[in-house]
Amino acid sequence: MNFFEQELRKIVGSQYPDAVCVGRACYVRLNEMNRAKLQFTTCGTADRYEALQMTILNRHDGQVDTLRLRFADVWGKGQINNPYIQQTGPYAWTYNGKTEWYAYHPKSQDYQKLSDAVGEYLAVFQEQEQTAAQQWQQTMY
Repeated sequence: MNFFEQELRKIVGSQYPDAVCVGRACYVRLNEMNRAKLQFTTCGTADRYEALQMTILNRHDGQVDTLRLRFADVWGKGQINNPYIQQTGPYAWTYNGKTEWYAYHPKSQDYQKLSDAVGEYLAVFQEQEQTAAQQWQQTMY
């Protein structure tokens, strides 16, 4: 299992244990018609993965929506205890053929925050069960 597959499993594994991770991407079944593709993506600098891109795919209509979720937006800049490294947003990078987190290494609570953000986005495209308590009431007369 490569770096990307390991990290994607940490992000989606608890909510979507049947997710399929291959290479740099992970696929999640949302319902009968919709799937989500999650992948680490760059934001303009080669081999510097600063965001998670999520694409919703419909089996009949193709791409429905795409969202790029930057790690810095979820985690902030992160505390780096190295005076020689300039404060920057968290990212993974590939150097000399090896991919790893650069300077800031996410903690379990960081993965949980990211997992929650991913779950909230993916929930928009899942079938919702509506109970009597959740039904909208008309308030305008």
